[in-house]
Amino acid sequence: MDIIKDRAVWIVLFLVILGGLSYMVVVDPDRVEKMDEIVVRDDTRVGDITEVKELYNRLDLKLNGTKQHLKNLYDTTVTHMKNYNAKIDSINNVFSRVEYSIDELRKFIKSEFESLADDIEDLSDDISGLKTKQTKDMRKVNNELKSINEILEQIDTEDLIKDYRKKE
Repeated sequence: MDIIKDRAVWIVLFLVILGGLSYMVVVDPDRVEKMDEIVVRDDTRVGDITEVKELYNRLDLKLNGTKQHLKNLYDTTVTHMKNYNAKIDSINNVFSRVEYSIDELRKFIKSEFESLADDIEDLSDDISGLKTKQTKDMRKVNNELKSINEILEQIDTEDLIKDYRKKE
């Protein structure tokens, strides 16, 4: 039985070695090939990941630059808006002063026109008064002339002329 046991051990050992060799020859090369493919794919993925990281870093830098540029534009815009609002306030103040001056000028012109209207009315009254006075004076003069004419008509001019000639 020792021999059978030895043979059985040797057969099992032979089968195990044969199984190991067949595994090494048939199965292991496929596994090694698959592992090599995995390594290649990993290298490719590592390269892709590195490329993606580089692209991400470039994009990040570009976005940071764009962000800084936008911040500068925003600051410039805010500054321009403040200057614009200050100028608008200044212009509004000037317009307010001009409007006030125009209102004052309108009041002044209105008062001057009222004063001028009063002066014209006074002058018109004075002229009417002078016309009335002149008409009255003319009537007096005309009345005087009429009375002188009546007196002259009553006086016989021929008698006076004769008396005057006699005196000469």
